[in-house]
Amino acid sequence: MKGKPSYLLALDTATLGLALALFDGAEWAAVAYWRTTDRHTAELMQRCQELMARAGLAPEDLIAVAVVSGPGSFTGLRAGIAAAKGLATALDCPLFGIGTEEAMLVDLPPWVETLNVLLPAGRGRLALRRYRWAERWMPEEEPALVSAEWVMTSWTPGVWLVGEWTARDYQRWAQHPMAAWLIPRDGPSRAMGAARLAWARYQTGERPDPALVRPIYLRTPSVPEEAGP
Repeated sequence: MKGKPSYLLALDTATLGLALALFDGAEWAAVAYWRTTDRHTAELMQRCQELMARAGLAPEDLIAVAVVSGPGSFTGLRAGIAAAKGLATALDCPLFGIGTEEAMLVDLPPWVETLNVLLPAGRGRLALRRYRWAERWMPEEEPALVSAEWVMTSWTPGVWLVGEWTARDYQRWAQHPMAAWLIPRDGPSRAMGAARLAWARYQTGERPDPALVRPIYLRTPSVPEEAGP
């Protein structure tokens, strides 16, 4: 008789909301997403407990934890990584740090070929980074901070836009031809992407030390701001 399945818990707090996903390598036991305002730390662990209870799981059913490690916001990443480290340490299980862009692109088909990844960067800005398919998704340049207007006026037909943006940004773009080239990748899809990637790494024998996971923030000196609208 087979034993009870083991699960991986993935957390994503990188941008505008918080997302959780429980994965057993084949099916999703539960996925949750909600918006919060600077209450990441207060809400996250409670929501993790509620998600586990709803799926009928106990902490000992977890074999690993994954966390989206950035780029992303300072407050969100700090809260998510701290919670993931505490959980992994308490359970004595590995913690996989998965990049935000990596989690977004994991299931994107290679026929897309060229795309721009977009992430909210605060103060009405977006972080934009160009990728090209070369057996896997490879960044072509460092990210830059841009405005929603700049994205629209600089868009080239045939270039897909993948990521997360605000409802206000989408309203600006909805009547533009680029609207047909948008592929949303918000918190739930990123948490699920991170779970898939972490599970695959776990199956190959990787056991990362929770202490080694570090956040990658959007607003650093290495992220220039484009001159433009």
